[in-house]
Amino acid sequence: LLLLEKLDELDLDVEADLCEKLHDDAEHLFRTLSSRLDALQDGN
Repeated sequence: LLLLEKLDELDLDVEADLCEKLHDDAEHLFRTLSSRLDALQDGN
């Protein structure tokens, strides 16, 4: 979040957008892996 704010201050919009996308992708990956791991554990 601090990095994103700094990028915005410096008018580095492309980099800020990439940072936001990376964060969103990381959250999506976490949710996906959590669901799959839960399903695997429930199957055991």
